[in-house]
Amino acid sequence: MNEQSTTNKVAWEYRAYEFWMKRDGHPKEKAKEILKDPRTSLKKHQTFFENVEGKKIANLCDQMEERQFH
Repeated sequence: MNEQSTTNKVAWEYRAYEFWMKRDGHPKEKAKEILKDPRTSLKKHQTFFENVEGKKIANLCDQMEERQFH
């Protein structure tokens, strides 16, 4: 990764998890909410996913928690 990419990555990730926790709550709780109605979580991307029934949906914020706090 070049220097500019590294700088951008650091800036993007700075306190991002804290922001998501305040906005959405704990990732495990957000995952439960997503499971209730996955299409709603897709927002503007719904048109790219015609049928999500039976598909596994990743909650990437949960992975961030593991890196940041353990």
